[in-house]
Amino acid sequence: MQGGRRRLAGEFARSATSGTVASLVAVALFNWLVHWDPGTGMGAWFHHHAITAFLIANCASILLTYALSRWWAFRHRRTTGPLGGVPMFFAISVGSLVIPVACLWFSRNVLDLSSATADNVAANVVGLFLGFVARFVLFRSLVFSHHEPAPGSDEQPAVRGQLQHQPEA
Repeated sequence: MQGGRRRLAGEFARSATSGTVASLVAVALFNWLVHWDPGTGMGAWFHHHAITAFLIANCASILLTYALSRWWAFRHRRTTGPLGGVPMFFAISVGSLVIPVACLWFSRNVLDLSSATADNVAANVVGLFLGFVARFVLFRSLVFSHHEPAPGSDEQPAVRGQLQHQPEA
């Protein structure tokens, strides 16, 4: 059982690191689109369209997250479903954007806050954290669900319907 917890902790840490890297890319792109004034006198390109900018930034982030998840965070697991889990991965990623978008929408439209700080706390702190937790659980159970032993390890998967011998301590 200890190996299962260690494996889960490792997957969670790698997934959190992957998500953090991808989130930093999304945060930078979002802030560039919504809050950076290129000096044209017109203001930021998407200042009045923060949700659109958030979705654009996170589409780039989703592509990076898939690459990091597939080849690093869950590298020891087989993918499931048609096309190696890619459609499910993107469906979960896009679907989970509802969480930070709802936080951003609430901040902008209910609380009437539009500063860079308010936008980033709502969407990129609260929203992305809640979205990450949902994605981790869904990716682990629906996309990368089949554990394969790491090459060179002595761990062997149990044959379905048979008990594994457990050495006595």
